[in-house]
Amino acid sequence: MHFLALNGIPVPVTEGRRRQVSIGTDSRAFSGAFRLGRRAVRQEWEFKTVPLPPDEVLALRGLIAGDGHTLAFDADTFTSRGLSRAAAVGAIVQGARYGGGLNLTIGSSAAWAMQLGTRWTSLHHVYSSSAGAWLQVINRSDGKRWTQGAPSQNAGGLSVLSGALTLTGAPNAASFDDVVGLPYLVPDAWVPHLLAWHLARPWSGLPYLTASGGFSTAEVRVLGEVRDGEFVEFVSSGSRVVGERLEFTLREV
Repeated sequence: MHFLALNGIPVPVTEGRRRQVSIGTDSRAFSGAFRLGRRAVRQEWEFKTVPLPPDEVLALRGLIAGDGHTLAFDADTFTSRGLSRAAAVGAIVQGARYGGGLNLTIGSSAAWAMQLGTRWTSLHHVYSSSAGAWLQVINRSDGKRWTQGAPSQNAGGLSVLSGALTLTGAPNAASFDDVVGLPYLVPDAWVPHLLAWHLARPWSGLPYLTASGGFSTAEVRVLGEVRDGEFVEFVSSGSRVVGERLEFTLREV
């Protein structure tokens, strides 16, 4: 088990600390007696990573901050951040990969202006009528694609143009579920972890993340914040590079 993982992706940390946050205000009465006003307790964790190469730093910053959008289709077609689709196309259906899904007829498409930029990664489940099963698909802006974790040429009916994510029911009617748009390029080493997590459960409703690992006795729903980055020179893949050591905070919600 990794000491810390966010949505199943291991985060290499070297040090950290935990802080307990009390909700409510404690005070003293006029007589001097202590009055406990604490209503709840939440945890916060502060971590520092190992030195990381530039590309991995960019991806990890985005992951910790919870950047991106998630489409669950459980009740509507709004993203986890409240973004609506550009046109009312497609119908919500039940019994998809994880609860509700979006069904598109032949030739129809639905788009969301997620502003993913030029470097992005997407994850989604699409129903394959030929296989008779839901397939997990990962696409990246550099053209690399994976279906069920294996390199593939099939984008699974998903495309990104000018930062907008589009699902298409062409050339056949298609059903989609748990679509995730991330505005950063994930490293190749993350792909097996993305697959394992997404096959086992839906993605968290961004910006919220699921933190797991040895740092806690149970999984925790958190919000992350990257605070500082320390530039360091180190050896990566046999070459000397200047990377960063990140300091970040996870807050229990």
